[in-house]
Amino acid sequence: MLKLETAFEQYFEAYADVNGEVFNDDDELPIVIAGGMMPPAKELEALYAHVRIALPKDILKRYKACKSVMTLDNPGDLESDTCRAFVSALRYLLSRAGDGALLFQNDVPLVPAEQILASIRAKEGLPGFDEEEAQREKPGKRAPPATRDAKPGEVRAARVTQALEALMDDPELALDLRSALQALDKLGQKYAALLLQDGVMPDAAAAKKLGAKVEDLTEIADELDEILLELRE
Repeated sequence: MLKLETAFEQYFEAYADVNGEVFNDDDELPIVIAGGMMPPAKELEALYAHVRIALPKDILKRYKACKSVMTLDNPGDLESDTCRAFVSALRYLLSRAGDGALLFQNDVPLVPAEQILASIRAKEGLPGFDEEEAQREKPGKRAPPATRDAKPGEVRAARVTQALEALMDDPELALDLRSALQALDKLGQKYAALLLQDGVMPDAAAAKKLGAKVEDLTEIADELDEILLELRE
């Protein structure tokens, strides 16, 4: 998901560099945030039961197979005729998210990615944005830069950040989170605060900001990751 986030951002920047004139006031891209932890399957089952909707076996199987998360903040309205940027973003991301991808549209039921793609196939997107190969062949069009691999600790940092935010937003678990952080080494507390304030970063960058050794930061970050996983389970 980090690779996909980076690829999307780079592709959009390359597109905007040479197609800036096509944008209007309504063309606003969603904020793409990669990484995070999949909530346990029992939470999904409980959510379906709460709204009295049957959870299809194939959806549950796909959900259990998912290992990565991507969040789209400030999405557009697909029912509106002014969502060209959102339509293009969804086409780009969902077509590259991998087999079995599911969409959680702020509520159940979950929707298979291919179903969403089919529903927006005929919708208007940004001119030329979805034609990646054509864009590369056009003279003067700069191809999107290559993606990069996640740096050490970056994926874990994304997972920790999302877990912290999810636990803080849960009234029942927020107190447990506070107690766990208070019992954690000071470096772990500072690391958690740093991620919440400055966002996801690799271990080397976090260690530099906190004035700590990378190996010490990595050790306490792994410990925090395990603590948060236990709290969410």
